[in-house]
Amino acid sequence: MANVQNGAVTRELPLRGSNADAESFDIVATYHRLLKEDPDLTMPMAAIEALIEFLGHSQVKTVYETIDLVKTQSEKLQAAVRNPIALSHGTDLFSQYLIMSLKQPASGNGNNSSSGGKAPIDNPHESFEVVRQHLLRNSRLFAIRAKDARERIAVNGRKHLHDDTTILTMGGSRVVGNLLARAAAKHDYGWYTDPPRRFRVIYAVDPALAAQSDEVVASLRNQGIQVATIPFTALAYAMAKVDKVIVGAEAVTANGGIISSMGTYSLAVLAKAKGKPLYVAAEQHKFGKTFPVDEFDFSFDQGVIDFYSSSSSRNQTKDGKGKTEPMPDPIDFTPPELIEAFFADHKVLTPDEVAKEVIDMLM
Repeated sequence: MANVQNGAVTRELPLRGSNADAESFDIVATYHRLLKEDPDLTMPMAAIEALIEFLGHSQVKTVYETIDLVKTQSEKLQAAVRNPIALSHGTDLFSQYLIMSLKQPASGNGNNSSSGGKAPIDNPHESFEVVRQHLLRNSRLFAIRAKDARERIAVNGRKHLHDDTTILTMGGSRVVGNLLARAAAKHDYGWYTDPPRRFRVIYAVDPALAAQSDEVVASLRNQGIQVATIPFTALAYAMAKVDKVIVGAEAVTANGGIISSMGTYSLAVLAKAKGKPLYVAAEQHKFGKTFPVDEFDFSFDQGVIDFYSSSSSRNQTKDGKGKTEPMPDPIDFTPPELIEAFFADHKVLTPDEVAKEVIDMLM
């Protein structure tokens, strides 16, 4: 079933019965199915929705069992993908939400003044089932609100886009594309009409993300926005014409940096050197506890740097072991000192404010 909220189509996840066997539930297949069914779904949200579907299938009877099963399924999901960072931010966020929800006492149908209007717990299993059903419904509402984040980011970021400016972007980010498209349209709030912004866009096209970039560029041009496309090799040349840079993010780190498609770090360094402010448009559900020190401080090898000579096999290391295949979608880390601010769905934040929010969120 689909709902239309704030102009965006959202999907209500079905509330499944609890008589199915959770052991037969394939969390990895569910995650990939959700991403395939909804191309606009982010990796953290696909992980969260997969966990919600899992809880709908489970037969858990206690709080401890619920938390333990979610932890196990989250670990299974993270182990099944080569780059689990964004996905892990979603599972961590859902686990925190789950623990907070399960700490709330279940409301009964009885009226007991000595317990603040809550019925006494005569049957612990029955009481937990009430909590579980309430949790599932609230979890789906949580997922729907999180998917509406792009519209709220567009509202928050709109005030920072001005007429007669040139914006540089890259990476095929749909949240950035939506922000720019919404800024170029008139907004009627009833009591106030916000006129459309008139700006230009320079789009640096990454060959690895050409299909996504072409889609965003075509959408922006259809909105009447003037867009110039350039190769990455022309970034330094084009930067002189740029007023500000806006990029998306795969994940937002605990120190207020970002993990995004490879090339974002290079763009951020160049923007800083040229005195151009760099803004990040990212949903709050991408915030997480990941804290890389540098480009190589990840739990996986991207296989980007491949040393070999004419006398050695390209597919083997010196000791004869197989080499790591290059990732089709490599990432890099952009530290917080290169970022001016974040356009999030709840407000505009500095990197320091993002770091504080992550600490508060995980406590």
